[in-house]
Amino acid sequence: MKNKRIQEKVQKSVLIVDDLISNVKLIAKYLSDYKLYFALDGLTALTVAEERLPDVILLDIMMPGIDGYELCRRLKLNPLTNTIPVIFVSAKSHEDDEELGLQVGAIDFISKPISGPILRARLANHLELKDYRDNLEDLLKEKDNELSSTYEQLLHAEKLSAVGKLTASIAHEFASPLLGMEQILKSFRLEEQDKDKEELFGVCVSECQRLRDLIREMQNFGRPTTSCFEPVDLNAIITDVTKFCTKNCTKRNILLEISLKQIPLIRGVPDQMKQVLFNLLTNGADAVGDSGGLISISTAVLRDQIILIVKDSGCGIAEENIDDVFAPFFSTKGKEKGTGLGLSICYGIMSKHKGQIQVESDLGQGSTFTLRFPIIKDFAL
Repeated sequence: MKNKRIQEKVQKSVLIVDDLISNVKLIAKYLSDYKLYFALDGLTALTVAEERLPDVILLDIMMPGIDGYELCRRLKLNPLTNTIPVIFVSAKSHEDDEELGLQVGAIDFISKPISGPILRARLANHLELKDYRDNLEDLLKEKDNELSSTYEQLLHAEKLSAVGKLTASIAHEFASPLLGMEQILKSFRLEEQDKDKEELFGVCVSECQRLRDLIREMQNFGRPTTSCFEPVDLNAIITDVTKFCTKNCTKRNILLEISLKQIPLIRGVPDQMKQVLFNLLTNGADAVGDSGGLISISTAVLRDQIILIVKDSGCGIAEENIDDVFAPFFSTKGKEKGTGLGLSICYGIMSKHKGQIQVESDLGQGSTFTLRFPIIKDFAL
């Protein structure tokens, strides 16, 4: 969504530099609706310009000490003042004078005696141009930041894609030797009286089967999304995903509680549902941290909806951030820990599934994510 810029009418400021007080008063009379600063010599003008940063400077040429040309040069060499437009207002109206004024950095040249309407019109034009330039610079900086952020996200997405491919590749490489070891174990014939070894062999075979199931799930996670809707057992999705999260939670002293009620099938894309749940569990674990806590997952049927709740006892979300948690690239984590896309992706997936995702949270008390799916009676996909 593009940001709409709201321009507030702010009183513009003008620095008038002239060694004659009568000229200063005359210009001030024409520009009474502007915020005005004054200087009667070049050194004072440099100080006022640095401290006040006016929107434009009206500068006389013929002044004692530092003349207008030298003052303009110094203003343009100063990083604090080099972007302030300078307009010469002088009785020196020869073509060479104007050319020199433009060469030292002025943007315009107004001849004395001064015409009030002409002064105001040209000043207004240059201030408008300055606004456009400033807004353009801000917009370019904003877009540059957006591009940098997008590039970082693309790099991270590419890294995740590579990790997914590597995971699938490793799972494939593990599958064959594991199957071979399982077959070798099953081919052993033990003496009936050797009950201890028989039990150990049974455990080995059982563990091989468990590893085979885990490898199958790793391969499923490494596959790209099909985007094909089909009847999905949400409870089975939860069971599959939590297999990957249990070890991480145990290592971080996080208790994972699962309470699954009997629920109807939903209409969904299985791997996208896994992605939603995996993102929520990962965020929950990060919120709880290594000091230990609780993450609970539960399902239920409420009237015409299937409810999935993921609740953690983590750090919670500040009230001022609640409305932004599903916005793209919003994250309270550091860059190395989060892309700011996880919850935004969850929101998009839930919308495609004609569902809803909501969050309730208190800072320091944890967060509760509630997912609502419509109950579909007709699975004609």
